[in-house]
Amino acid sequence: MADLDYEVVDSVPPDDHVWSEWKELVEKENWSSDDQSVLTLTPSLPTTRVVMAKKKQDGSFIGCVIWNEYDNIAFLGFYLLIPEARGKGIGSLMWKRALDRMPKDYILGLRAVPSMALRYKSKDTPVDGPQQYAYTMRWQILYSIAEKHAETDRLVKLVRDLTDEEYHQLEQFDRSVTKRDRTYFLRRFHDLPFTVGTVLFDKNNQIVACASVCPTTLPANKLYKIAPIYASNVEDAFTVIRPLLDEVKNLDNEARIILHILTDTAGFEHLAPLLSHPDITSKVCDYTLYSKPYENPTDKKRLFIAHNNSGHFDA
Repeated sequence: MADLDYEVVDSVPPDDHVWSEWKELVEKENWSSDDQSVLTLTPSLPTTRVVMAKKKQDGSFIGCVIWNEYDNIAFLGFYLLIPEARGKGIGSLMWKRALDRMPKDYILGLRAVPSMALRYKSKDTPVDGPQQYAYTMRWQILYSIAEKHAETDRLVKLVRDLTDEEYHQLEQFDRSVTKRDRTYFLRRFHDLPFTVGTVLFDKNNQIVACASVCPTTLPANKLYKIAPIYASNVEDAFTVIRPLLDEVKNLDNEARIILHILTDTAGFEHLAPLLSHPDITSKVCDYTLYSKPYENPTDKKRLFIAHNNSGHFDA
């Protein structure tokens, strides 16, 4: 790149100012999957790997490839460049460097926006996974649907109000659905000041559903991502999210909700049909792609909404 003196590095301290520039660029892209928990946790997670291009003069951000390694997956969450650096070879250089660093026995996974899916599929990630649909609505619309299906005589608690024993039970419930040990990630996620989680108990005080909500994209968009929703049926799913909608309403009465639903899940079979409403917009937002065939161990029958967080991939 003749007009720009740059360097490419393989690690960046979490407190480096370049991360704030990266965050700002991601927010401007309006990638709703990459909510504020993703943008806050990624720089400091021990699973995070990075190839980053920076200007030599001031260390400012040019571009990056960022992925996380766990459970024999290298899940690539970010591949982006500042506009003036695109089409000049830096992206290809970073991409090759990232692939060279990934464990050879790991499966590379990513989610591609529709405009980029064919490009990714033609190269390093040719294997199709599920499509992901985004449903966007005012919180009142989802609340009215929840009112029709939620059960009022059930015990739902906020994660912040759980006892230590109940929180441990939540960790075990998450593991029973995802078939992964996400203990470290979950603690970091739920400790964030802007995430809210809920759990639903059965009559034996056992957790049978959980959900969370987190702001996503720029604050001006007033958009909140509900993810995950793990539940055994529609009634449990709506029962566990209704308190989240109350929390969102209290934060901003003009808030909107976004739900990302994968096509191979209980959510697509049972939840998506209930979201057919003139005031709900829906579109394919991502294509899941892998470097080789991947059998996801997550219990799709209880997966209404995936956590969809590159910090620790579930589906």
